[in-house]
Amino acid sequence: MMKPWIASLGLALLGSFASAADYPSVLAWSQRTTLSTPVSGVVESVAVTAGQRVTAGQLLLSLDQRPFTTALRYASAQEHKHKLQRDEAERELQRTRELYERTVISVHDLQVQEIAFASAEADYASARASLDAARLDLEHSRIEAPFSGLVLATPVNAGETVVNSQQATPMIVMANDRPMLAEAALGADGLPGLAAGVPARVEVDHKRYAGKVLRVAGEADAHGKYLLQVIFEPGDDALRAGLPARIEVTP
Repeated sequence: MMKPWIASLGLALLGSFASAADYPSVLAWSQRTTLSTPVSGVVESVAVTAGQRVTAGQLLLSLDQRPFTTALRYASAQEHKHKLQRDEAERELQRTRELYERTVISVHDLQVQEIAFASAEADYASARASLDAARLDLEHSRIEAPFSGLVLATPVNAGETVVNSQQATPMIVMANDRPMLAEAALGADGLPGLAAGVPARVEVDHKRYAGKVLRVAGEADAHGKYLLQVIFEPGDDALRAGLPARIEVTP
């Protein structure tokens, strides 16, 4: 005869398994991005290859720096020249005001010098803006990793000319695989009890990872299915998007 406490334990376990929901799913990147530059130029070097792991801030690609450094030097020289002209116009305006206060010159003469100073100041402001733009172009001539992750593709090669004035050319494709996502398509009958933050487990190749529900779609797709996303940390395991998995949720 089965002891009462054993029977109770068996019923409890049966209840827990019955309440757990199990869904076939597919792994996906938590973030996938295509990188480019807003400036045009010749690709000088591609510093990474597809499949390589990179860290945030690591150099991925560089355009030929010479046009950008030349433009920066020119803009810097123009900024310096217009600063000198602006400073001289300011000194001249001060002298003119002193003469006007001593009634040596007319109001018209003072106004002429005020206009000259305003023009020099505007030229200096324009030169500073051009210098800032040249610095920004130089910065944009290099692509650095926006986050730590995996390089998926490098669509361009060294020596290739990219023209990004009208449409950006894809240059580096990256994915963030820390954390990963598991995605499942559910029918309406599988939605009760599911909500963001609910604990979940993801099984990949007989290995389980702790996670939680990230999102449950609020509306169905064209096939009447609702997207369930579970986020989890794969640790040191090299998982890839597209691998089959299973999601287990116990609401």
